[in-house]
Amino acid sequence: SPKLPPGKPLPKEYVEENIALVSKGVCNMQKHIQNAAKFGVPVVVCINRFATDTDVEIEAVKVAAMAAGAEAAVIGEHHAKGGAGAIDVAKAVQAACIKSRELEAAGKGGFKYLYELNLPIKDKI
Repeated sequence: SPKLPPGKPLPKEYVEENIALVSKGVCNMQKHIQNAAKFGVPVVVCINRFATDTDVEIEAVKVAAMAAGAEAAVIGEHHAKGGAGAIDVAKAVQAACIKSRELEAAGKGGFKYLYELNLPIKDKI
């Protein structure tokens, strides 16, 4: 992807619709989703929407997140709208927490460590 030098205008790839660049960039997010899911809890992705983002780009990120195993992928605009821009994110996190508790109570999931807690620190790393 194009460099982002400080103090310079954004390159056109970042201000014009560019599905190829978005699709290329979601692999990092997908790996984080997969890693977080290993802990046995639902993963919620907040998609920070900026003025130059298009609906098609947002949908590409959402589809990639869900394909990687996210419980939800919702738009966040808290950086532009304050708390009002984070309501959908908060609702998605709340729903994921409720689901996690219900699964745990039913013995069908819930948070788990990826290692035995009594292992020496070197083995945990």
